[in-house]
Amino acid sequence: MTRVQNCKFKVQSQNLGLLTFNLELDSEAVVLKTFMHTRSALMLCALFAAAFLLTACGGAPPTGWSGARVVDGIVYAGNSVGRVMALGATDGALKWQFPADNNVTAVYSTPALANGIVYFGAFDHKFYALDAATGAKKWEFDATAPIVSSPVVSESGLVYFGANNRRVYALDARTGAKKWEFETQGEVWADPTLAGGVLYAPALDHKVYALDAASGARKWEFDAGGIVVTKPAVAAGLVYVAGLSKLFALDAQSGAKRWEFEASNWVWSNPTVAGGVVYFGALDGRVYALDAQAGKEKWNTPFKANDAVRSAIVVDGGTGYFGADDRKVYAIDLATGQGKWSRVTNGRVLASPGIANGVVYVSSHDNLLYALDAATGTVKWSVDVTSGKLATPAK
Repeated sequence: MTRVQNCKFKVQSQNLGLLTFNLELDSEAVVLKTFMHTRSALMLCALFAAAFLLTACGGAPPTGWSGARVVDGIVYAGNSVGRVMALGATDGALKWQFPADNNVTAVYSTPALANGIVYFGAFDHKFYALDAATGAKKWEFDATAPIVSSPVVSESGLVYFGANNRRVYALDARTGAKKWEFETQGEVWADPTLAGGVLYAPALDHKVYALDAASGARKWEFDAGGIVVTKPAVAAGLVYVAGLSKLFALDAQSGAKRWEFEASNWVWSNPTVAGGVVYFGALDGRVYALDAQAGKEKWNTPFKANDAVRSAIVVDGGTGYFGADDRKVYAIDLATGQGKWSRVTNGRVLASPGIANGVVYVSSHDNLLYALDAATGTVKWSVDVTSGKLATPAK
């Protein structure tokens, strides 16, 4: 295990004053030592723990946690060694990887696909467009800062993403030419969401911005009272997004708050809306189900994983699938919140799974990408992402 040396720094906060603490990281855990023990102080520490995981203080390389995207029988995902891979969905056979003989530092961005092109951002400051069949690069765009955000592609031919230079970009999806950019007051880690001609883009400046998708003009903004790292979910005229430990439901047209819900810990899990219910996880391992219109809890008690849930709760039928820091992939009954099965891996599962044709595809920090039977959790195959070779042959 590689241990990062202690990093000492000071943070100026309007709410907390001058906060001084030491941060010690290793490849599997974050340890915080602080002179303050208030809830808000711990939340701020959590932010800097995340920042250090992304920036690799002390020289340890960032590893990324890209989710899987399944399209037309191919699984596309960034991996822990800074590449994007295309694998056969049925057998895990490697189709291609980009770059073939190098890396792009780290990939947190979950690839998006449209019109035969794979789009993703990387920690090397570049946004890439690849041929989906071959992995050949079609174009790249230099954002001048690391990209954590995942892209979204419009039917009108624009691709949108955020970057750590505090900007949200819209590029021509065919050529990579910049159409517009919008500057926030904080880094943009969260994935933007496109709905009804509006791009909903959160930032670390505590704001959620609603932007005209064609021009980038600001329609409204909402102050969540804390950093926002979750992708907004949009359904039935409402926008759902988390700021620190609160989940908000906002009017999609005006940004007015309809309701808020206080979770038991910081929410990193992207909210998912299905069947009039919004699902999300928290960093203490709890998973919630709320009535999407009223914000009231649907289950008697939240489901509890053994460690932080950063993954989205991906819904397929009446089951929710997600990963956790306890190295497990879970399947839960969405009607009751009770567990159906769990599959242990050898690393933290930070990425959100992709699901297609009864198979769950998910990456773990054990350097394996798994294909699991959605009904039982049985491993159908797994691929070592460092080599592209099968670790568990297809069954």
